[in-house]
Amino acid sequence: MKGFRTLRPALLVLALGTSAAAETAAPDYYSEALFAVSTAETLVNFCPGIGLDTAALNAAAEAVLNRLAEDGIAGDAIVSLSGVQPAVAVLQAAFTERHGLAEPSEAAICAAARAEMADGSAIGQILTEAE
Repeated sequence: MKGFRTLRPALLVLALGTSAAAETAAPDYYSEALFAVSTAETLVNFCPGIGLDTAALNAAAEAVLNRLAEDGIAGDAIVSLSGVQPAVAVLQAAFTERHGLAEPSEAAICAAARAEMADGSAIGQILTEAE
């Protein structure tokens, strides 16, 4: 987590500018990547034993940006994709329910993080045990 505060992945930064009035719907893989990054960051913030693997995070961000480019979506078109926030909210709700985090404790948050790591999910792939 230490380096993540200064290393804002392009995916998360681009999501902040998302416009609901855009004409192009965000691809599912883009919303899923934003969900994974934002959820991993939240898990790291509340579980002292978990950190972000910045190399894996950067590789994941680059892969998504490359895929967007292959799909003809780049530059300003990325920040104007529509439907990102509602899609991420649905994924977050499912994650919260799956891990029983409606009223989370630190132990439950850490258990969720470690479960994601064990499952090798998109979230788990960018998490690591903190040193």
